[in-house]
Amino acid sequence: PAEFLVNAQTAGVGHLTANIQGANSNPNVDIEEYAEGKFRGTYIAKESGDHDLFVYWSNEPVPGSPFLVHVEESLPPSAMIKTTGGRMLQSDTVHRAGESIELDVDTQDAGDGQLAAVAIGPKGDAVPVEIIANRNRTFTLKLLTSRGGRYLVNVYFNGSHIPNSPFKVRVCNPEAIWAEGPGLMDSFVGDQGDFQVFTRDAGHGTLSVRVNGPKDKFRVDMWKGADRTVNCRYNPEVAGKYTVNIKWEDEHIKGSPYTIQVRKRPDNGTDSK
Repeated sequence: PAEFLVNAQTAGVGHLTANIQGANSNPNVDIEEYAEGKFRGTYIAKESGDHDLFVYWSNEPVPGSPFLVHVEESLPPSAMIKTTGGRMLQSDTVHRAGESIELDVDTQDAGDGQLAAVAIGPKGDAVPVEIIANRNRTFTLKLLTSRGGRYLVNVYFNGSHIPNSPFKVRVCNPEAIWAEGPGLMDSFVGDQGDFQVFTRDAGHGTLSVRVNGPKDKFRVDMWKGADRTVNCRYNPEVAGKYTVNIKWEDEHIKGSPYTIQVRKRPDNGTDSK
């Protein structure tokens, strides 16, 4: 409740009364004499906005009455929670699967209550979040990611979301990507180097494919297939050693770089290098 104090020690004999008026409500005002000639008034506002507080001594307005009181919406304790650090706040960062992603939370201004957290993983499954209690009502939350994709980390205080919750965490997993196709195996000049890269479980990230050969860099045509598959093609025109680099978020996928030997087609059954 809100309160106000009145000192009437020099006012002589009398009694104190008060009332408060809002736009749509008139809350009760309780008056208590907590010391001789000193009074405390308390009330609970029922709406936000401006209110007029009338204070009387023996039915006469005291100087300054009515007093203008502005009432604002009360905030739940969860709104007083602060996030003070941790990589979970780096919403533009793409994290690696298997990493522990932390968030530092300060609950000192929220009073007593219970901090809780749960994450929703890329498959819609619940992912546990470890909560470590530090000193002075501060906590460290740890999310351990196991696969690529988007995680939503819900953080609650007394059952209500804290500011900016849920937190979005983007995770990539280059280990979940693989490639296959004849373009990743030894071949002959004139054969098209076709292969596919499967990125379905990779999460967030960017795919890059580069082919180096006897003529240095080669053009690679890439187009999207079904279920986050990427089709790739290059055309080896001369014999020699070729290297195919396939990266996700600038990190090699499993098997990359691929080393491929391209030979001239054999004449009369003879393989010439």
